[in-house]
Amino acid sequence: MFGLLQSIVGVFSGLSIYGAIQREYFDLSSNEYKEYVGNCIIILFLSTACITIIIYLFSGFIEKISSINRNLFWIIVLISFYQFVILSLTAIYRAKMEAVKYSIFLISLTVINVGLSILLVAEIKLGYLGRIYAQLIAYIIIGTLALIILLKNYSIIKINYEYIKKALAFGIPLIPHALGGFFITMTGRFIVNHELGLEQTGLYTLGTQLGSIIGILADSFNKAYSPWLYEKLNKNDSGIKVKIVKFTYVYFILITIVSITLGLISSCLINIIASKQYHDAYSVVIWIALGNAFNGMYFMVTIYIFYVYKTNLLAIITIMTGIINLFLTFFMVKYMKLAGAALSFMIVNAISFIFTWYLSSKVYKMPWKMKEIWKH
Repeated sequence: MFGLLQSIVGVFSGLSIYGAIQREYFDLSSNEYKEYVGNCIIILFLSTACITIIIYLFSGFIEKISSINRNLFWIIVLISFYQFVILSLTAIYRAKMEAVKYSIFLISLTVINVGLSILLVAEIKLGYLGRIYAQLIAYIIIGTLALIILLKNYSIIKINYEYIKKALAFGIPLIPHALGGFFITMTGRFIVNHELGLEQTGLYTLGTQLGSIIGILADSFNKAYSPWLYEKLNKNDSGIKVKIVKFTYVYFILITIVSITLGLISSCLINIIASKQYHDAYSVVIWIALGNAFNGMYFMVTIYIFYVYKTNLLAIITIMTGIINLFLTFFMVKYMKLAGAALSFMIVNAISFIFTWYLSSKVYKMPWKMKEIWKH
């Protein structure tokens, strides 16, 4: 529950505007961009203050429904604050194509987090609190450094209501989008647990973890690809657009092949990493992997929606697919058991991708039709 609450608070901390920080890099002059980033930092502090007040006022209620000690709420607020700071700085590094700086920050965060977790959990025997404290310390150390760099090198703190309005118009529609994506991921586990029991939930969890390898690869690629694409789109060159579309189709084919391959070898992988009782988890891997492949395809087309600042469209798609996911997963688990939950995950992600692709083609014209590609 700690991780769930942290994910929810993290969505509201900074109001999901770190994506706007990367996007605006390609449109504003150096000083204008620093002022824009400064206003995003102002939004972060104000949103964190609001979150703190809300948690303080409803701490008793939140503690009751989550079974989390209220003293840990403030750790969640701090982690979410510094997480946004780190995301903002690394978004700038991605936009500037500074891969070394980007990697140093994220690797340092991971090393400190893992190192302290081993020390506090394995050596000092603090249990789950050791994991939480390790995460807090890691985020404070790296997050404070990131904040100093942001304030010193990349921001001018000067209130500009137009910039605030523009950043919020980009970020606020992404809140239901982020929450909906998390809801879609969790629905399968919840329904499997409710309908099939804890043992089947364990199998499903292992299968989703293996299948999520595709999601991790797709997300990593998208973080490198999106700033490159923004730069190319700014040139508004028809020849470049054709090359982008050709590459996108190749990506669709490759990620599908990799996902199917992972599904086919999943039985062997599970035999290596888990005991015999978890062997049946292989049956869900291929569907989870393909679901994550469709999500990777979704990343490739949703960038155009970000580019033209139409993020409100993503909220509509997420709400629609979230409702479909709830009923479809319940129905398919009832009749297809464990595989039904995984198949539902794949179908919902495919629907999300198709609708997003359609909407992106309407808000930003790209030569998606084959006859347009073959002309060049």
